[in-house]
Amino acid sequence: MITVNKLHPLFFGEIVGADLAAEPTEELRQTVQQAMDDHGVCVVRQGQITDEQHIRFARLFGPLELPPGYGSRPRGRMAPELFFAGNLDADGNILPLTPANRNVAKGAERFHADSSFNPLPSKWSMLRGVECPPSDVGGDTLFCDLRSAYDDLPQGTRDRIDSMMGIHDFWKGRAYAGLEVTDEMRARMPMPPVLHPLVRVHENGRKAVFVGGHCVGVEGMGEAEGHALVEQIYDHVTQDKYVHRHQWTPGDIVIWDNRFALHAATPLNSDKHRRDMRRATINESGDEIDAYEYRRRQQATPA
Repeated sequence: MITVNKLHPLFFGEIVGADLAAEPTEELRQTVQQAMDDHGVCVVRQGQITDEQHIRFARLFGPLELPPGYGSRPRGRMAPELFFAGNLDADGNILPLTPANRNVAKGAERFHADSSFNPLPSKWSMLRGVECPPSDVGGDTLFCDLRSAYDDLPQGTRDRIDSMMGIHDFWKGRAYAGLEVTDEMRARMPMPPVLHPLVRVHENGRKAVFVGGHCVGVEGMGEAEGHALVEQIYDHVTQDKYVHRHQWTPGDIVIWDNRFALHAATPLNSDKHRRDMRRATINESGDEIDAYEYRRRQQATPA
């Protein structure tokens, strides 16, 4: 029997009793879908599963967003359909620590929505703990509830931002987070800015304010004014009352709706512990392609 518990007063569910190693059932799909509609973020308490089982589970809820260069990626330690987050190299060795101002991943310590810097709509992320360091050395993940944060905004602010479009820019967001962004970085990973609504609406009608570390301004505003507005909203949504800290146990799969919740890494300032985290990202619709291919197809489509 699958049960769902609430771990935070506002959001974050715990799904217990799901067997993701077995062939998925309609009960599993419906239970997880309802739990996500209710809570926005859920942890599935699950023993270790394979990459293939992880991918099969993710595909119950939509097409995958594939990692950049998916078609040319050799199969190594993990399935090429999954994104990697951790401190291991391709051979599974612990990487040396990188100074913060040269560590691209450092920007993930600001609350953000995965792939909001892409035009391709991102629905859910499913992050699985394969190897997790003890919580007291770092590596926890923080989540915040954008729905409750929107509900608590003053009515005047809600009216003001309701039809605004936020500017999401990967490299500018990383620069604001303290990374020394170089022209070489931009050339290696070209990420032109994209627009997304500042207010998103769930199928059930509930609204959320859509900011985060990749959201750097507002369409139609000057750079300083727009950045000040989104940072003011960011400070609001990341208040402690909207935040839940997840301490990882190997085998955990945390699912979050990128449209209605943000997440942030906490630093692992140690090279004595292994961290191997693997993520499936699910899109709202469309083909299973990576973001670069999506942009290429957009540019090739006549206006």
